Order: sequence, then C-alpha cells, then structure tokens
Amino acid sequence: MVLELLSNKQLFRNEFQQSTHRLLRVCQIFGTVPWEVTLFTCDSKPLSRWAVWIVRAANVLYSLCLMAAVMVATVLQHLEFDRHMPFMTRMLYISEYIMENGVVMMVLIGCHYQRRCYGRFSAQLLAVAIDVSLCGGTVDFQRIETIFNRLVGCVMLFFAGVLMVDFLYNDQMFWSFVRSSAIYTLSNLINVLGLVQYAYVLYFLFFFYYDMNRLLQSYTRHLKAQDKRYLRRLTSEIVLPSGALYDYAQLIDILRRTHLQLSALTEQVNGCFGVLIVSTTTASFVVLSLQFFAIYQATTVRHWTMTDTYLLVYTVLWIVLHAAKVLIILYPCHLVQRERDRTGPMLYRFDPTVRDSALNNAMVGALTTYLVILIQFDTAVSQGHTAPSNGSTSSFSASGHGNGSLPA
Repeated sequence: MVLELLSNKQLFRNEFQQSTHRLLRVCQIFGTVPWEVTLFTCDSKPLSRWAVWIVRAANVLYSLCLMAAVMVATVLQHLEFDRHMPFMTRMLYISEYIMENGVVMMVLIGCHYQRRCYGRFSAQLLAVAIDVSLCGGTVDFQRIETIFNRLVGCVMLFFAGVLMVDFLYNDQMFWSFVRSSAIYTLSNLINVLGLVQYAYVLYFLFFFYYDMNRLLQSYTRHLKAQDKRYLRRLTSEIVLPSGALYDYAQLIDILRRTHLQLSALTEQVNGCFGVLIVSTTTASFVVLSLQFFAIYQATTVRHWTMTDTYLLVYTVLWIVLHAAKVLIILYPCHLVQRERDRTGPMLYRFDPTVRDSALNNAMVGALTTYLVILIQFDTAVSQGHTAPSNGSTSSFSASGHGNGSLPA
C-alpha cells in the first residue's frame, strides 16, 4: 500500500509538472512568474544560494524594466494626445492609465512577494489528487494541459493580431508603434497571464469537484444495486470488496475531508488573486465604457478613411479583450461553484447563495448608463462649438455642415 501511494504520488507529480510546463515558461518570459520558481522540490542538484540570489536579482531588474517601459509610454501618450480631449473623456483615459499601471505593478511585484504560494498550492493540489485517486477517481492532467495550451496559443495569436493592427494604425511609424504597444499590448498581456494562472488553479478545483460528484453517485448506485450494467462498469473503476460497507463509509469520509481541503484552497486562491480580480474588473469597466463611446464617435465620422477603419478594428479588439478578461474570471468561478453546489447537498447540505450572472447584469447596466452620460457630454460639447457659428451665419445648415459637428 505504501509503495502504491509513493508510485501514485510520483506519477501525479510528473504529470502535474508536464501539464504546467508550457504555461509556466510563457509566464516567466513576461515576468508574471518568478524565474526561480519550481512547483516541487527538484530531484536534481539544487542551485547554490548565490546562484539563486543572482537569478532573483536579474528577475527583479527585468520586472523593473517592464514596469518602467509601461510607465514611460503612458506619460508620453498622455502628453501627446490626451490634453486636447474633453474633460470627461480625458479623466476616463487618465483613470485607465492609472489602473493599467497599477495592475502591471501588482502582477510583477506580487508574483515575487507571493512566490511561495506556487509551491504551496502545487503541494495541496497534489495531495487532493492522491486522495481522489484513492477513492477511485481519475485526475485528467492531460485534458487540463490541452485546454490551457490552446488558451495560451489563442492569447498569443490575439495579441499578434493587435500588434499588426496597431502598426498599421500608427502609419507604420516605429516609435509610435513601440509606445502604443508598451502602454496597451504589453500591460494587457501581463494582466491576462496573471488571470490565466488564477483560472488554471480553479480548473483543477473544478475537475476535483467533478470527480467527487461522480464518485458519490457511483457509490450510491453501487450500494443500491439497481443497475447491473452500471455495476459492471463500476467494478473497473473502484476496486473494493463486494458489499464492504465500512470501506464505503471510509471513502466517503475521505471525500468529505477532501471537500474541506478544496474549500480552504479556494479561499487561499481567492485571497492571493483577490486584489488583482477587483482591479482588473474595475479597469475593464472603464475601458469598455471608453471603447463603446469610441464606436459611437465612429458613427459620426463624415469622411471615412483607412485610418478610421484601423481604429474601428482596434476598438473592437479591445472590447473583445476586456470582455474576455471578465469571462476568464467569471467562467472558472461558475464551474467551480456549480460542481461545489452539487457536492454540497450530498455531503453538507448547504444551499447555493451566489449567482455569477449578477455581476454580468450589473456591469451591462452600468456600462449602458455611463455610455449615455458620455454621449450626452459629447453632444453638449459639439453643440457648444457650433452655437457661435449658427449665430454668425444663416447659411451654415444649408451648406451641409449643420449636423452638430464641425466641418472637416
């Protein structure tokens, strides 16, 4: 039994490392995971203390360079473009800059401050995987690896498309492209990779809850012995003496303790990523307000040019990005909550009280309200500019420019 536990632990450990390898390396390239982080104690000879300090110092310097690049690009962008905007729009852009820089610093500094969480979370997930396997469950590491490899690939392709559109929108001017990419693309890529780590842990929790629910249903049907076909399938999954009620009671007790471990781990993960989640949601709300307002302004353009086309595509891409960031937060939470609520009545009989759709409805309502406010401000500013012209000449409307905006 002891040898079996050790072999299962080593097998799960290897599969866990394999499933996280690519995501871990991509995050380390962009500074969202410390370079010296290893999920488990390395079997090979560990680095010396001086080597660890050198790697850590180089990683900190790299993170500071990333933060400085985003911050300098933000200042240059504000000085060159934002001073000519209306007051309300300028304040929203300043809020966006502040929150984006804050999120970048939060991710890059927070990953170093909480670097011990990687090993702690990995050890707890490994322990839960072993407990679930002892009860007859299976941990599908390969499926999780496939899901997140595809997600990381989609993220990279999306930002490659953003960079291409950004380059064309800036009239292929290199320094304008670099400035815009640093303030928008780099900062959002760092933010997304931080959120992907949160979603990765939640997906593990979801599959653990899913296996627990499947096992509980299997135990119930096996004890009732109502379906012979189900019994024949079940014997290949759970190795137990026939009619061993004490074994079932012990297994259910293991699942009960595992459920408590998952609940505690969920609280730890939410505590680790809580500030990032709130900051990302707030920043996405501000950006979505600005981008929907930009689409409204695009409908008022009189002479459509290729630059306007690039700007429209760029705006749509950012709407998709920030909506996806909210979904990266909400959808894994929804999956975990759904499976947890299925487990609850079986083990603890607690009732679900939270509904993820409430946040979606609140954000849609608030976005609509702020979009109307921005349109009203823009209309008031446009009417204020056109009022003197209407008072000085009576032929302005007849000339084709009397629709509330200045002629091009």
